Amino acid sequence: MSYVKIIPLGGVREFGLNSLIIETGKGSILVDAGIMFPRYAPVGIDQIIPDFSYVKENQENFQGIVLTHGHEDHIGALPYLLKDAPIPVYGHAFTIELVKQKLCEYDINGNVSLNQVKDGDIVNLAGMEVGFHEVLHSTIGCFSIAMDTPQGKIVHSGDFRKSPEAFKSMESPVRLFICESTNAVIEPRCLDEKRALENIEAIVKETPGMVVVSTFSSHVERIQALVEIAERNSRKVSIIGKSMNQVVEIARDLGYIHMNPQNIVEPDLVPKMDRRDIMVICTGTQGEVYSVLFLISKGWHKIRVQEGDSVIISARMIPGNETAIGRCIDQLLDFGASVFYPEVSDVHATGHATHDEIEKSIDALEPEIVMPVHGEFRHMKALAEMVLKLRPGSTKVVLPRVGQELVLESSGIRAAGEVPHGKCFVDGEFTGDIRDVVLRDRKHISEGGLVVVLSALDANTYGIVLGPEVMCKGVVPASMEQEVIESLKQKAREIMEMADETELNVQSLQSSLKEELGRELKMRLGKKPMIIPIIMEI
Repeated sequence: MSYVKIIPLGGVREFGLNSLIIETGKGSILVDAGIMFPRYAPVGIDQIIPDFSYVKENQENFQGIVLTHGHEDHIGALPYLLKDAPIPVYGHAFTIELVKQKLCEYDINGNVSLNQVKDGDIVNLAGMEVGFHEVLHSTIGCFSIAMDTPQGKIVHSGDFRKSPEAFKSMESPVRLFICESTNAVIEPRCLDEKRALENIEAIVKETPGMVVVSTFSSHVERIQALVEIAERNSRKVSIIGKSMNQVVEIARDLGYIHMNPQNIVEPDLVPKMDRRDIMVICTGTQGEVYSVLFLISKGWHKIRVQEGDSVIISARMIPGNETAIGRCIDQLLDFGASVFYPEVSDVHATGHATHDEIEKSIDALEPEIVMPVHGEFRHMKALAEMVLKLRPGSTKVVLPRVGQELVLESSGIRAAGEVPHGKCFVDGEFTGDIRDVVLRDRKHISEGGLVVVLSALDANTYGIVLGPEVMCKGVVPASMEQEVIESLKQKAREIMEMADETELNVQSLQSSLKEELGRELKMRLGKKPMIIPIIMEI
């Protein structure tokens, strides 16, 4: 009996980590492999990726990784997967070049088959005809994916701004429509890209000082338009940010962006130029720590803003990043700059479908089942309600969970179990599940500080030979530190001297010191630092 399984590894009930398995009796494919940036900045964590253990353990069944487009939340996790499971990759030429660059950084570029596809192409994978249909989004080379499977046609919307014409010409009835739900909760302002750029140019014309525009590094068309705005207003352009420069270089090589080299200046020259003659285009729209806009807002970058300058944040505020972005805006305002962002000025056009465009897609496809993805649960639920209102009694909705196996069969769709799933944290050179111990300890230290108690005991009598000495980091202000240290030293000596014969071993003494000193600090300071007793026998 033929079947098709749909297994989300990420990208449902959350933003980021977009990755979804389509599995048949003849093999499997993976649609996208994205990352999530830490929302609340767990200390030391650079990125979050899906748990790919199911893919790695069954990699001989996976015939391809199909990419909808080149945003980090759709391709950023590829290096971490492909180094262990070199599965062939299929995507637009622009997306493939982005992937090549990523893989080169990990020295795995030559080990993976990277295949370019274009609008209308069909690839046979895992017993399915996989078709690529170009859609409009906020970068170039974006696809919706149509899969002819043993259980009928499955359409994955990818990220899209307008309902594609291809949806109107789908020959087979659509069994399942996997649809992004980004804008399902609140209808976005129906602002088109042309109008947003007109508003940006008006700000540029009225700005007596420097103009700084922060936008998504992958938004090639907007970067091109900003360069043209700068040229029309006699401003040189400086493009700052590693990811943005990489994207611009790839786009120039492929002919998607055109710049006059005479109008481009290096960042080092910007502080020496007349402020009226410069536009900076940079990364950092989400207030990411150490991004260019973040550094400028802190006054830590060589380029500084002042009164008379304008800063334009031309990007949507991704849910969860409100606090970080708000801090950047406040600090930029404090330097005297004027700040324009979507909540107060029409300087950004959404790259995701409005309610009207979602409804057009559903009307065109007339799907039997809709599966909302690419959103937190409230976004998915809002899309579900839209579908049920639009097609009552005709279309069913399934709201998946990460790791859930959903089986599409002749009678409909049902949940059948789970595969290994979760989040893995990228911490420098280390990638893995470090939530239980490392993050707990980092959180503990960040909230309460660190206390180290050092002592040496006679190995025969267990009498105190040295110490106890106490060191504190991040526990109390410097004015109080010596007093607290002396108090802890006295308490530690009392604990060690009062230990009875059953406690005269290193492990018992360490446990007693942790417990008693922790209680003492909790009573005195209202918090409990991490306490590390070090006891040596000599």
